[in-house]
Amino acid sequence: MLMADSAESAHPERYTESADDSTRVTPAGGDESAMQASGSEENNALSGLSFGRRLRRLRMRQGWTQLVLAQRMRDIAVDHGGTAELISLKAMISKWENGHKEPDEFNRRLLAAALGTTVADLGLTEDPDFLW
Repeated sequence: MLMADSAESAHPERYTESADDSTRVTPAGGDESAMQASGSEENNALSGLSFGRRLRRLRMRQGWTQLVLAQRMRDIAVDHGGTAELISLKAMISKWENGHKEPDEFNRRLLAAALGTTVADLGLTEDPDFLW
């Protein structure tokens, strides 16, 4: 796993996550038909996964590093009155992906917006009373 993580960080554009194991990375450019699954197939593939594994899988499908996701979250947060440093957002993303913490309601919405998905697709509940 250490080798895959270091290879991924050295060349994130060259690696994608395997559909059957979120800890394994495979060279990008493999079977494109698997990457073009419909929304319902994608949701089915994510349904049995923990929040952290879903987050990592969705991030890697975009071809993003944790830093890129943190940058997107920060840009969206500015529009909603939030402020955060990139390094702290990146640290939070790492904790979320590794199952050490779960995001608060504001960060749940930021993650979903940044990834172009819903809070429910991340495997989290959404507070309907939270004003975004």
